[in-house]
Amino acid sequence: MNDLDTVEEHHTIAVYGKDKDNNPCDPNRTQARVLAWKDQIVAEFRAKGELDHIPVLLLQGGVGSGKSRAALAPAIEMLFEWPDIRVLWGRQDFKDIKLSIMDKFFEIVPRDLVVNKSEQYHYYDIDQGDGNTGRIYFNGLKDIGGLSSQEFGVIIVTEAYEISEQAYRALKRRARQEKVPTFIIMESEPPNVDHWLCEVTDPAHDSYDPDITKWEISTYENWDNLPTAYKTSLENMPDSWKNKYLMGNSGFIPDGKPFYPVYKANLHKYALQWAPEKEIIRGMDFGYHHPACIYCQIDSKGRLGVLKELMGWDMTLDKFIDEMFAFENRHFPEAQFRTYWDPAGNQVSDKNDKTSHDICVARGIIGTGKTSCYKDRKEIIEGRFSKLIGDYPAVIIDESCRIFEEGLMGGYHYPVKKPGVAVPEEPVKDGFYEHLMNCFEYVMVNLYKPTGNVKKRNVNKYNPARLYPKVVRG
Repeated sequence: MNDLDTVEEHHTIAVYGKDKDNNPCDPNRTQARVLAWKDQIVAEFRAKGELDHIPVLLLQGGVGSGKSRAALAPAIEMLFEWPDIRVLWGRQDFKDIKLSIMDKFFEIVPRDLVVNKSEQYHYYDIDQGDGNTGRIYFNGLKDIGGLSSQEFGVIIVTEAYEISEQAYRALKRRARQEKVPTFIIMESEPPNVDHWLCEVTDPAHDSYDPDITKWEISTYENWDNLPTAYKTSLENMPDSWKNKYLMGNSGFIPDGKPFYPVYKANLHKYALQWAPEKEIIRGMDFGYHHPACIYCQIDSKGRLGVLKELMGWDMTLDKFIDEMFAFENRHFPEAQFRTYWDPAGNQVSDKNDKTSHDICVARGIIGTGKTSCYKDRKEIIEGRFSKLIGDYPAVIIDESCRIFEEGLMGGYHYPVKKPGVAVPEEPVKDGFYEHLMNCFEYVMVNLYKPTGNVKKRNVNKYNPARLYPKVVRG
């Protein structure tokens, strides 16, 4: 039932999209495998009347690999085929799922099949025909206490790397609706090797969960369905990025010695919240291939929190500013902004008689930029990373800033040393990580001054367990 022609003849539910002739597309190889995995669970349930465990499928895939639609198809099939089933679709932040999965779901499932809904609890009852309905909930997973009394037949988690292991374990306890086959599908970008998703799928680890089946999915499996320009962008990424976000492999392998080796994930990375009463500091870098912006905030103790990152892919600055405004409305509603940007943005290119600064100002973004050398940037940034303010490092990074973190880990790096050749004192211009790293550098050189020979405190001797709060807030 690839195109899910169900319920009424005039409804064609094309989960995998439609071709140029408006016909439903067939699933790619992985999407077909997911449907087969679901069919096997259903067959086992029908044969035994129950399941002796809760099957979990982790789809760990590259960008554009089709993993979201692969999870969507079995969820929709179950929603139409099993009377009174309850399906939960969750993501860490409800705002993100509302703008992504919910829109996609109702693009596929006609809204006239919704016979009842609750805006408060975010559930929708779907007409299955013959007087039966199935119910789907869309939920944020930051706090799942409200689900404590709920029982679901199917649970889907989008971007599973964002949620905690505790949330995952709690969701498993909610997958227990009677008289229906229960299972969980999680789709995720590849995490770094120290992430809990790697631990629960590793048979040698104490946290191993034998209920989980993990598939690593390459973007090439969905290659024919992607735009040419998008595919070119993916193949032009650094090797360390392609390993994860093109091939779907876990882990991050730096290409060279990190330019800022003072960064330590167990000391500097947290789950942060922004303080609405304080201004947000933007750092902006321009360019067509990967325009970028990083968002920071200073708390009442003087610590700098890096809250969010945003990077564009092959787009004009005007288009990127559109994305910035949408992103900011979602994450920092009604915030006040201060902007530091690339000072070279005041130069006119041969393609446009307006500078990047001109375009920003015309859109209401007023910023400033200061010319700096890499020596000063390195001194300032390593000094701040090495400084403690109370129980915290003076710079703290939100765990959602994945590209920026990988830049610190070595994506932003010195050239590989060759015999007999002196290594330059500047990082490699890799065309990818450098953009978010530059955004951060613009913020730092405008906020702080070089202090000469900084005597660094050894933050490694401090126990990370002492850094008890997980919020940057005054």
